[in-house]
Amino acid sequence: MKYRSLKQFVCFLMVPLMMLAGVTAQTQAAMISTDNIAAEVSSDLGRDEIKSLLDRQDVSEQLSAMGVNTADVMDRVDAMSDAEIAQLHQQMETLPAGAGALGTIALVLLILILLDVAGVTDIFPRV
Repeated sequence: MKYRSLKQFVCFLMVPLMMLAGVTAQTQAAMISTDNIAAEVSSDLGRDEIKSLLDRQDVSEQLSAMGVNTADVMDRVDAMSDAEIAQLHQQMETLPAGAGALGTIALVLLILILLDVAGVTDIFPRV
């Protein structure tokens, strides 16, 4: 009698399990384009580049002088969307790095040459 009740128990257990086995979750597969992956990678690289700039000592000191906490800035960078990161990265690339330095060097050199020609200084000895 015990065998019969075990057999019934297994049957009662297997019937619902077999019915549930027919129910499957729907899945969806799609091709991922190279552009999508490249955009995601460039967004991550842009975010990393911005964070590395914020980690610099001089930038951190400047932010502190303005009363801005560096950790708050890092949190804001993490919360930025990919489009905002791309826009900020593009603006950073278009900013002139050391703008006017070449003009300043040329002006100083011109003044030194004029002073040397006038005989005020002897920076460039005559050969």
